[in-house]
Amino acid sequence: MFREPIAEIAELFHVYQSGLVFHAICAVARLEIPDRLADGPRPVSELAVEVAADPDALRRVLRLLDGYEIVTHHRETDRVWLTDRGELLRRDHPMSVWATFATLGVSDVAHRLVDTIRTGRPAVPGALGAGFWEYLADRPDQQAVFSQAMAEQARLLSLPCVPLLDWPDGGTVVDVGGGSGVLLAAVLDAAPGLKGILLDQPQVLPRAVDRFRERGLADRVDVRPHDLFTPVPAGDVYLLSRVLHDWDDDAVVGILDALARGASPGARLRIFEDLLPSSGPLAATQAWSDVVMMVLYPGARERTLGQYRELLERAGWAFRRTVAGPPGMHVIEASRSADEGR
Repeated sequence: MFREPIAEIAELFHVYQSGLVFHAICAVARLEIPDRLADGPRPVSELAVEVAADPDALRRVLRLLDGYEIVTHHRETDRVWLTDRGELLRRDHPMSVWATFATLGVSDVAHRLVDTIRTGRPAVPGALGAGFWEYLADRPDQQAVFSQAMAEQARLLSLPCVPLLDWPDGGTVVDVGGGSGVLLAAVLDAAPGLKGILLDQPQVLPRAVDRFRERGLADRVDVRPHDLFTPVPAGDVYLLSRVLHDWDDDAVVGILDALARGASPGARLRIFEDLLPSSGPLAATQAWSDVVMMVLYPGARERTLGQYRELLERAGWAFRRTVAGPPGMHVIEASRSADEGR
């Protein structure tokens, strides 16, 4: 007997509707609406004037977000205020995820996913007219938001790993592609005898300098511009946090080889990445992240431990162990191969 798949249809329509909700949250984050609601309920008409928005359009988007518990909209007074969930979209919230939604990223390019499926290449050039990193480099304001988004995600994924790892009493830790310095600052706090070097693109470094100064770490950190494919300065521990999944296999080997050429024998490498299971189904979040990598960057992907081990060996690193962090994060530890004669 035929059974109408009512529940399945309802679930599919929920997914259909959620796509628009995601874009709505990104839009109000970019307009900084949550910050303007920090002091409590406000009329939609006032908000519209402050953000140069059409009042009717803003009202209708906020009504949508009311249904998803981001804001509460009172129709009789036309006032709106944040829910507890919406508070997380304020920039000054201690656990803010504002930048994760406000940044340039998947919301801007996923509509070209069909192009990626057909060609195997990122959707970014077709959507934005340039590669992702080139596009950001020409737009400092958007680069700053992206850097903050990476800092938010590091706080949730990489920082919980720091107390799980043993750190030397002295020496130098080098954070390669370390962004605004969130992870390196946490390591230096955990290991007061260490000094640090942060390497990244020149346009990113001022935010790192400010962070280290604010944390009282400026005298322990050297901040330098760096190309991922050139040898690194000497150090005892190297960090690569959520860098390698942005690149194809050959590029990953090039990055790891550049580290090996600069590192001294006995140096340790710690790679912070998610690890796909070697068999069986992926977690939904892993499959999501893997497709995001594919859409944004040429050849980028999430990988299994076996794939990372192979890439490490090609570049002269010996795999040592993995340490499980929070869901979505592992630390892969490696050292210079004993027979490496670079």
